[in-house]
Amino acid sequence: MAQNQGSPSLSGSSVEFYNSGVWANALWWNKLDANDSVSNFLWDFYFYLDDASLSSAQALEFDVFQASGGYNYMIGLECNYPPGVWDTWDEASGQWIHSSVPCPQFAPNTWHHFQSYVQRLPNTQTYKYVTLAVDGNSYTVNVTGNAKYLAWSDELGVQYQLDVNASGAGYHMWVDNSNLTVW
Repeated sequence: MAQNQGSPSLSGSSVEFYNSGVWANALWWNKLDANDSVSNFLWDFYFYLDDASLSSAQALEFDVFQASGGYNYMIGLECNYPPGVWDTWDEASGQWIHSSVPCPQFAPNTWHHFQSYVQRLPNTQTYKYVTLAVDGNSYTVNVTGNAKYLAWSDELGVQYQLDVNASGAGYHMWVDNSNLTVW
């Protein structure tokens, strides 16, 4: 990870992520202040991939997470390249679930706009994937996931993960103008 990259960038200061290795997964997270009173999350950012992503990427994962009352709400979305769909994460069962939302490989060397609206459903230990918008195309996801009790301290944050396929070759992703709005 390299912060404050001038190019490519929309704002003049993007963050660069890189991963390589056969079936390698690399995760970067940003913990924000804990806030149990919020249960609605709108994550909005832009990302840019290099040419190598066309032959090396297995999946791109973008997560909002919240630990509240000991429960972990890992609200993860993954663009899973082989089936060409967005997957949703169910924390309690520890598995990805295919959605009906399409996700073909992203074109390299251009900025893509990602927006997701998700909710933690208070007093239920569940969370809901409400809407996903990518490059101006909006999809109703309407999938509910289940939290898992881990006795973690309260926290809130976002994460990015790059997954590499069997080629093992590395690829880069840059992120800019990332904002998480909560209420």
